Amino acid sequence: MTTPLRPSMDQTGLNLIRIVIGSYFLALSLDLVSGLDAATLFAALLPHATADLVGSTLLFCLSAALMAGLQLRLCALSLALLVFCSSLVQNLIIVTPDSLSAFWRDLTLATAVLLTYLTLGPGALRRASVLAHRARLRRAMAQRAINPRRITPQTVQKRPVQQEIRSALAASTLSRRPASHEDDAENIFANI
Repeated sequence: MTTPLRPSMDQTGLNLIRIVIGSYFLALSLDLVSGLDAATLFAALLPHATADLVGSTLLFCLSAALMAGLQLRLCALSLALLVFCSSLVQNLIIVTPDSLSAFWRDLTLATAVLLTYLTLGPGALRRASVLAHRARLRRAMAQRAINPRRITPQTVQKRPVQQEIRSALAASTLSRRPASHEDDAENIFANI
């Protein structure tokens, strides 16, 4: 008998999806791919070189923590807010069709980051950490109290084997009938 397929995904699959999303933001922070500029959020407060360093460092740390699953809810929410606010400042001050599509892409990635932890229950959220997961012993609660009892084997009075054989032979001699000499064929089973 086969078990029906569950509509949920395994924890390993969710970890892989989270690692792929985190690796994209990690590549953004190292300027390996083009996309979001994390420096625009801090450009109004700091010089451009410092704002770029702070934005890239913050994006790198948050995406590395997301990939590792450390404080998953806090890191995912912080990363989503950083991406959303940076994209809002970068793309929607002067609205063009290209900036609107870039904002839409960044908004989609921010919601994907939020979905990495929203589908997890409390137990799965503890197991989501790639680096710090430890197996924990769970205690099973009994429905009712269990009272142990000692099992003692019951002694059965058996007759000796010889006595059983003698009683079987006596019963067979009583039920044996004499062979009739009228039959032409000799019955070899008559004495049984």
